[in-house]
Amino acid sequence: MEFVVGDMSINTVGTDGDDRAIEFLVARRGDAEEVHFVIHRDHDQGWEAARLTVDPRAGGVPVAAVEWAVEFAREYL
Repeated sequence: MEFVVGDMSINTVGTDGDDRAIEFLVARRGDAEEVHFVIHRDHDQGWEAARLTVDPRAGGVPVAAVEWAVEFAREYL
């Protein structure tokens, strides 16, 4: 699924099959470079134990994209 948030395009790439993780690709509109990150959550633990994994080559993820992704993940994980 693709979502537009401000000047960013956020794509959900998929889940891990057990619905414990969602992968995201983020790109600024008009920019070919994408940032890849994953939000992980173990169902046995609360959101306080959720983790964010960022592709080491990304250099960084826009905070607004992470905020949006966390809200999205709360609905689906």
